[in-house]
Amino acid sequence: MNVHWLQGYRPGYGLPRAFYTDPEIFAEEQARIFRNSWFFAGHSIELPKAGDYMTLDVGGAPVLVVRDRDGKVHAHHNVCRHRGSIICTKEKGKATRLVCPYHSWSYAHDGQLIGAPMMGEDFDKAAHGLKRAHAEEFDGLIFVNLSGTPSPFQELRDHLSPILKSQGMAKAKIALIRDYELDVNWKIVVENNRECYHCEANHHGYVSVQYDTENDNPDLKDEISERLGDCRIRWEKAGLDTARVNTSSNNTSEWFRANRTPVRKGMVTESPDGQLVCDVLMAGFTDPDMGTARANTNINFWCHANSDYAHTVRITPLSPTKTIVRGYWLVDEKAVEGRDYDPGKIAAFHDQVMSEDWEICRRQWIGITSPGFEPGPYSPTKEANVDRYVRWYADQMTA
Repeated sequence: MNVHWLQGYRPGYGLPRAFYTDPEIFAEEQARIFRNSWFFAGHSIELPKAGDYMTLDVGGAPVLVVRDRDGKVHAHHNVCRHRGSIICTKEKGKATRLVCPYHSWSYAHDGQLIGAPMMGEDFDKAAHGLKRAHAEEFDGLIFVNLSGTPSPFQELRDHLSPILKSQGMAKAKIALIRDYELDVNWKIVVENNRECYHCEANHHGYVSVQYDTENDNPDLKDEISERLGDCRIRWEKAGLDTARVNTSSNNTSEWFRANRTPVRKGMVTESPDGQLVCDVLMAGFTDPDMGTARANTNINFWCHANSDYAHTVRITPLSPTKTIVRGYWLVDEKAVEGRDYDPGKIAAFHDQVMSEDWEICRRQWIGITSPGFEPGPYSPTKEANVDRYVRWYADQMTA
């Protein structure tokens, strides 16, 4: 990477304009971060049976994720070893074999080449299997990594799983998927997600349900303390991990975090009125007031899982100026649409929050790309997570 790119960056301040607009920097991000990190690919329930597959873009590379007959998930470069054609052309599908549409080379789910018509007797099939990537699955989530030497996955799994395993995402179904096409740089989306400094002025619905903006409010100090104490007792009795129960969004690790936070007193879930939007609770919960299990990574994932539904996000940067944000909404596998839930009501809370965020990001994008932009300082109390994220990003880009 050209060292001069970071010469204008000061820790504690935002990144210079070029980091949001320069195609060379974007190419470096794709290689150094997205093709070298654990990327959230999707949900286990998207691949319920052998042969089910999904395709996605990971750092500009076409990737194929497929479940084999033994139930294991594999990830491969979605590129034929013959002349480079894309093999699976649909976003999702089912295949007993992975067959290239160009010359019909075929591959097993584990990537081994099993058919190569008219290549001669001396052709070595074993030497022409699909280029493999790393795939890991836990608690209903699938992550992939294209690096030849990926960081230990257990660091991420062991930190997130104590919070997320109780939420039932491994035994759920997708109520709704919604894609948001944003004409902004991906880091603007991530940075905005890392702080709630903006929440009180922009997210009235979110603020009415969560305590994020009230941690320094002396009038609510006693209420929050009482609420935390009550929730810890009930949640521990229910078998939940209570080591990270708080109303904070502060980072709990270098590039990922997870905690469980109670919603406001009198409410039980993240919805416009704080009341249930699905009558069948997830994970066998019997008490609807189980708070929100929250998690994120610095790469492309965040999650808010409640007692009645879970909401996850996958971020895919397509260019310096275009980002796709996919929102998932999950409910218990036994919930019946039209009887137990309405997909629109399930999505209402977070769709509203994200729509408000996209307008914030759009306005910021106009400012960042203008000649009058100069990075300002972060609030040490309200934007510490953004500062940590940007410092981490700078480290990745210079490693």
